[in-house]
Amino acid sequence: MQYGFYSNSIISFGPRDGYDCNAHGYRTHEFNDWSHFCLVLGESNTFGETLADGQTFCEQLERQVDHKIYNLGHPGASCEECVRILYSFGTVPPPQKVIIVWPSFIRRNYQDLKKIERITGGNEQYNHMLVNNTDEMNVAHFLQQVFFVEQWCDWKGSECYHFLTNKYDCELLKRHNKTTDKMFLHTFENHAHDLGDRGGHFGRGAHKAFAQSIKTFCF
Repeated sequence: MQYGFYSNSIISFGPRDGYDCNAHGYRTHEFNDWSHFCLVLGESNTFGETLADGQTFCEQLERQVDHKIYNLGHPGASCEECVRILYSFGTVPPPQKVIIVWPSFIRRNYQDLKKIERITGGNEQYNHMLVNNTDEMNVAHFLQQVFFVEQWCDWKGSECYHFLTNKYDCELLKRHNKTTDKMFLHTFENHAHDLGDRGGHFGRGAHKAFAQSIKTFCF
């Protein structure tokens, strides 16, 4: 099934130099065992940009729980790209859990009938589309994506957990009183800053702390 750029066939990406990825371009196991598994979605920090194999929070988490963890993190992803990736897993058996580490709310995608492209971090010709965006608009767009993920998990009968990458987005949700029971507000960036890690891509220590937080809340 496919409508526009949304499909229930697993989206594939090209190889990423310097990283060990599976046949579909994800930094995770091959998709050949659906017996007891979780899906984790996010952007480059979830992918584990700059980290060696074995150091990502997904890999550290998997060593502590009795689930196979499929890391679907994709560098540069927006919230809506995470949703699009999740929906492409529509024909696989239901995961026990879906854990999504939401990218920055300001990221968006441009699409027409022929192409889908990133606005922020992508082609400059589209950036003018975000000039008049407000914090309220970004929160509303984010909540729309949360709804889509919750609907998918309800359809599949999967547990669903929400985390945030950025501190600023967390403050936005608190300011507008738009949090939920399964949205955990000590962000990935908070864990990094707790350790003095203020890089754009978080280090091994932050990944270790974040893996422990996910284990505590989700398992």
